[in-house]
Amino acid sequence: MGTNGCYVVRYRNMYFTSHHGHDGYPEWLGLKVLQLIRQPNAIATYRQVFGEMLDGLKSPSHSLLLIENGDDFDPPTLEQPGTYAWNYEIDLDHNIFHICNMPFFSLECLPDDDAFIQYITDDHMTEDDSAEDHISKDHYGHVACPLKCPPEHKYKRPAPPVVNNSDLVTYQSLVCTGSQVALSVMLAKSDVLSQDEHVRVTLLEVMIGQCMYSSNIGKKIYEIELLSDHNQFTDDQWSIACFMASVTFVPQMFDDIFRVRHPEPKRKEFTWVREDTVVCIATHLYDERCLQASVSRLLNEISEQKDSPGHYFGIAFSVFQCAIVKVVKDAHTTTFSHTSVLQFLPSFYAFSPSTPGITALARLGYRIDPALFMRTMKVFHYAQYIIFEKEKSVAKGVNSSDDVPLSTICPTLPLEVWREIAQYLRPIDLVTLGLVSRLCREAALTGLRYPHLCGYRLVAAPQEKPEYLRKTQVSLRAASFSAVRAGNPTIVDVGVKYRDIPSEDMIIPLRVNGSTFYVAFSADL
Repeated sequence: MGTNGCYVVRYRNMYFTSHHGHDGYPEWLGLKVLQLIRQPNAIATYRQVFGEMLDGLKSPSHSLLLIENGDDFDPPTLEQPGTYAWNYEIDLDHNIFHICNMPFFSLECLPDDDAFIQYITDDHMTEDDSAEDHISKDHYGHVACPLKCPPEHKYKRPAPPVVNNSDLVTYQSLVCTGSQVALSVMLAKSDVLSQDEHVRVTLLEVMIGQCMYSSNIGKKIYEIELLSDHNQFTDDQWSIACFMASVTFVPQMFDDIFRVRHPEPKRKEFTWVREDTVVCIATHLYDERCLQASVSRLLNEISEQKDSPGHYFGIAFSVFQCAIVKVVKDAHTTTFSHTSVLQFLPSFYAFSPSTPGITALARLGYRIDPALFMRTMKVFHYAQYIIFEKEKSVAKGVNSSDDVPLSTICPTLPLEVWREIAQYLRPIDLVTLGLVSRLCREAALTGLRYPHLCGYRLVAAPQEKPEYLRKTQVSLRAASFSAVRAGNPTIVDVGVKYRDIPSEDMIIPLRVNGSTFYVAFSADL
């Protein structure tokens, strides 16, 4: 059989690879690797053998390595092997058996041969079929350990890290007014979403679903699950986590690169996504001490960066879960409260894109932002000339008492009329309008709070998805919206291209492996 494959051993973050030009399918090479590692004391033996190889190496160009089963292994590298039809990896660092670079089984409790084939294939395979034609996949299309695999055989996530008592000092020393507070209570809002909030929540669900659907990003999310603490995030993994936590806080304007350009955040321990909101990347938030340590980090950052009395928010974010912290500072005291740990990322086997964490962050991002206008100006590529020409006007006309008298500009138009006019303007024109006067800026801000995609303002998200978006794999990563452009209503689709409608690719503020992330957009014209 011509199916190629490779047998990989990972130890001390180094990869040893044995190439197989044929017979790489699960019934041959897969079972061979399984039987080797299932032998008595195999894990200890492998650690000893490959540890001795690493300890004895003097340069990366060391000659081919040989172990007792007769497989030739290339010199170890820091890079995971490239693309093969089938990859079988013995991960001695995490005690995991990977298939096609995705985690499947625990090395400490491997299935027998028949169960191995059963668990890596889907439910449509028959006795006459080959496993390579029916590999198990999750609902986002990734090769994945299936739900039918018993927990004892499935790979295990690392245990929570040890949290020192010193990491909890701030949490324990300040007054905590609640540790399971609902976000609606923090925001003094109803539990029922407004129509505008529903749009923001649905759009964030699409963004997260698109990340999970991406073969590159989806694989890295699976890798994030195996990290022991937040210091182990690679730059790409951190970018994914930061994007998911912060995208709902950026001005909701997305288009191609020639119209809108969001700045990419630089990696830091804390990312201030608004003047009053900060994010920190964490792991193992389900563990109480890890949660309290992350809250302590946020409390310390807010205390150090913000002297003025007011309300501030912190977000502890692990990709899979999140917790929101509210800090209330007055002249003499500081108190805090936080939500319980909320599921953020949908399961890779989910049937719905909705989670409590996505809803919470979208609602938090929808709060009125006094700096929204200035932040919006910065993301418009074509708005740069306006900023340059109007810099003095902004300083004198909008932010000081030298504002042009309203009676000179619009002697008879009240704010409600300007808001109605703003509904017909493109985002770039809203920026121009906002530079005229304080009154016009207030009207422009009403329009800028809506998401604008490729020039369309999203105004509603249907409670039920249309028929063409109801298939599980599509419904998890795409949605339709009622939208308006120049006063004309229409329906737009975000995250899907297959309809017979011209589509565009919106640039999204996320780069992974040096590549920009795009999301499909189409509109009924």
